[in-house]
Amino acid sequence: MPRSKRRQHPMAVSKLRKGAHCVEFALVLPIMLLLFLSGIEFARMNLLRHLAENASYEAARQVIVPGAKVEEAEARANAILSVMGVQGARLTVSPDPVLETTGTVSVKVTFPAKNNLWMVPMFSANLNFQSETTLLTERATLQQVRAINAITPGSDPAPDPVPPSYPGPPSDPFGL
Repeated sequence: MPRSKRRQHPMAVSKLRKGAHCVEFALVLPIMLLLFLSGIEFARMNLLRHLAENASYEAARQVIVPGAKVEEAEARANAILSVMGVQGARLTVSPDPVLETTGTVSVKVTFPAKNNLWMVPMFSANLNFQSETTLLTERATLQQVRAINAITPGSDPAPDPVPPSYPGPPSDPFGL
């Protein structure tokens, strides 16, 4: 009858592989760190991209109301950008100044990634975060109609605003 092989005790196997764990850890650690830190950097890039969008939108909302000044939009955008410590931001409001006859307002926020990323700005030296928001102003109806027609190519010139005729409430809305 053949003799069965005896299994070695687990401690005997680990004595044969005494330094293998350290070598495996030394090989895997740099790759894991690279993946972890690049994930943090990409998350920060995404956060900065959304921050540029939010700053341009909020600045545009600040300046579309009647009587608003471009300086108020700049202050609003800079307040939002300062939350994340953004450096080197440029804000462009068009038209400047915003008048009562202005139909649309555009706000463009741009800042370099090189000054605002944490770990490896050498890979993003020429990258800029940029966002532009265009909103209709809260002005008289005639200016809004002209602004909408200016945005839509091939549309008719702005008609004189005529209030729609309202037939009034139905006599019996539920058929009772």
